[in-house]
Formats: sequence, structure tokens, C-alpha cells
Amino acid sequence: MISKKRIISSTLLLLVAALVSFTVIGCKKEEAPKAAEAPAAKEMSRADYSGNVVVWSFTDELKDMMPMFEAEYPNVKVEFTVIPNQDEVYLNKINTTLRSRSATPDAFTGEAAFYKQFIDAGYWEPISDAPYNAEELVKDLVPYVPNSSRNADGKITALSWQATPGALFYRRGIAKEVLGTDDPAEVSKWTSDLNKFYELGEKVKETTNGEKYLLAGYSDMSQFIFNLRDSPYVVDNKLVIPEGLLDYMKIAKDMRDNGIESGTTTWQPPWFSSMADGSVMCYILPTWGLHYVLKPNAEPEANNGEKEFEGDWGMAVPPASYSWGGTWIGINALSEKKDLAWQVVKYLGRDEDFQEKWSKKTGDFVANTKVQDKITPTFSEPFLGGQNHYEYFVGEAKKIDVSHRGPWDFQIENAWGDQVALYASGNKSFDQAVADFKKAVQEILPDVEVD
Repeated sequence: MISKKRIISSTLLLLVAALVSFTVIGCKKEEAPKAAEAPAAKEMSRADYSGNVVVWSFTDELKDMMPMFEAEYPNVKVEFTVIPNQDEVYLNKINTTLRSRSATPDAFTGEAAFYKQFIDAGYWEPISDAPYNAEELVKDLVPYVPNSSRNADGKITALSWQATPGALFYRRGIAKEVLGTDDPAEVSKWTSDLNKFYELGEKVKETTNGEKYLLAGYSDMSQFIFNLRDSPYVVDNKLVIPEGLLDYMKIAKDMRDNGIESGTTTWQPPWFSSMADGSVMCYILPTWGLHYVLKPNAEPEANNGEKEFEGDWGMAVPPASYSWGGTWIGINALSEKKDLAWQVVKYLGRDEDFQEKWSKKTGDFVANTKVQDKITPTFSEPFLGGQNHYEYFVGEAKKIDVSHRGPWDFQIENAWGDQVALYASGNKSFDQAVADFKKAVQEILPDVEVD
């Protein structure tokens, strides 16, 4: 039998519990409401991005890249425009457009010879930090590629899908005729030292009775000569002419006078045609030069897929390690579509899948080291007789030093090339050519002290 006392006690307990519950509820109503936690930001898929994005470049190689980007970003349309940089048209177009803050591209490219001007002018959006966080994405890239685009604050401003170490390409048939072998290792014994290289030129002339040449033009040597320096052309606001440039001017004239080169100039029609007529043994070109210069001009039918490459070319070690060119792409700091522009920059400069497809499609040497490691062991280039040029470029890419590059290298080196041409052709004395180079630099950079 349950006692009345137990019943009362139980009732009191229930009343107390109810009172406590009511009190707690009342207190909660009086507290300031907690701010609702923001839902975690949804990771956007590539299909989530939509709109039009405008891209400008001085090179048409992006013409084949943009459809690949659009396939991955189905709701983004790229309006791509090529503006060739002959006579600095592209460079002037970018400068004029961004300085006037007029209608501008959302992303645009720059070349190694002049893109420092874009960085110094602040044309490219810094992308190291949020919302881009490029620092987290570049760990697998050849270090010089992102590092060379850093601004004065140390921030990355542009990325590139490629690294551009240089090599020397030679006709195997002429090598056999002159040296008795076309083996790259044996040929490299003659091409990897500047004095031996000149001696090889004399052997080519002697063996072929002057009908064939070592080089199409001495100017092919300019890029590794320019890369031999270890400091900028302007130091403490003073012009510095590296000793190697003076030596280059002298050897250029020797080559011209002694028939070591055929007398043509890089990028001129006779230079291109010499690649097909079999009159020249060597061309000094970087990674992209193989695919965009040598192949389409030396064997245009095979390059167009009309026949197989005959493999009468090989790759050897040049007289000095060098890099030449390279294309970087960055976000226009004035763009109103930076989110879309970043997707283009990130896709080209970092996407592993894209760079692997691009390297296999074109043979271009890409900047992503993971892709390099993946494809190098089995890479083979039919144009080079099956040679694995990727293996060589992986090692050379690690040697690239761009610390000496300055914003006005393009103009300074063009001015030097002009004077070398006048001296080599006998139209100026050595001293006059050097003096006129200094005058040209003074016109380019009026504030720089020129002795």
C-alpha cells in the first residue's frame, strides 16, 4: 500500500520539476539569440561557373587550349583574341589599354622578354593569397615559373603551363657526313663548348666545300649568350654590358666573314626556308621551338599529318644552358570577372590533366613536375628519330635562373642585336657599334646612366 506521504512527495517532485522546467525555458527566452552558423561554403564545380571571359594573347597557341578549357567549363564562353607582337604591337596595345582603363581583357598573356613590365606596372592581379591562394597550388611546378612572376611584394601574379629550357637541334644526315656519326652523345661533344662549336662549323664548311653551314645565322646563338650573364643590364641605375655580349659581337663577325653561317637572320623568311632545304646543320631553339618552329618548317607535310616524320633530326647539348621565352597568363587587375579569369589562369597554369593532355598532343615541355615524372620514362619524339627530349629538358629546367631578368630586356637585347648585325655585315666598326648601342639604351631608358 502506497502511503499518503509518498504520494505527496511524488507530487511535490513533479511540481518542482515543472517549475524548474518553466524557469529554464523562461530564462532561455530572455537570452540573446545565438547567430546561426553559416553553412559551409559549397565547393563550386566547373559547371557552376558561367558567363563570358575575354582573353588576349600575342601567341596563337592558346587558340587550341581554349576549346579544352570550355569542354571542362561548359557554361563559360571564351572570347579569345590574338594580337601578334611584331614591332611590339601587342606590348603597346596592353600598355595603352590598361593605362587608359578602357575596355580590357579579363586575362592576358605576357612573354618572358617583356612581362616584367606588366608586373611592375601592376597590370596583373596578385594571386598568392585569398581568394586565389596560388601559393598552395604551385608546389608541383618548376620553381622558376611562378617565382619569376612575383611582384615587388613577393606575390605571384601569373602562371604558365610551360617551362622553356633550351637545346640544340641538328640534322642527322649532315652530322653523319661531317662527323661520321649522328649519335646525340657524340654530336654533343662538338656542340657543348663554344670553341669546339666553331671548330665544328669549320669542319662542316670543309667537308661540304662550303655548300652547307653550321648555322643559318649567327643570331641563333644570341639566346644562350644573353643567358650567360648573371646580373641585370641595369644595376644601381647604370647600364652594364656583360663581357659575353662583346665576345658575341666579335664571333658573329668571324662566323659571317668565314662562311660558318649562311648569312640569314632569325625569324626572317630565308631562315625558315633553310630548315627544309638541308643546307644548315644546327638550330639553337628552346622547347617550344621544336614544335612551333622547326617541325612545321622542316617537314610541313608530316607536321600536317600527311606523312610520317622521317626522323632526320636529333637533339644535342648547346654551348651553354639557357632558357628562351615562355608564355605567362595572369588576371587583369581591372577585370570585373576575376572569378572567371582565375579559372582560365588556374586551368592552364596548374591543371594536371590539361598539362598531360597538352604535352602528349604537342610535345610541349610543361611546368608541372608531376606530369614530367609521369610521361618522361616513355616519351619518344618521331621527329627526333625517337629520341626522348623530355628527359634532357627535365634536367635543364632545374638550372634556369631568371634572377637577372629585368623589365626592359626585350628592348635592350633588340638594340644590341641591331648593332651586332651592322658590325657583322661590315657597316660599322666595333667601337662605333658599341657606342651606338649605348645611345639606343639612353633613348629607351632616359633616366639610366650610360657611360
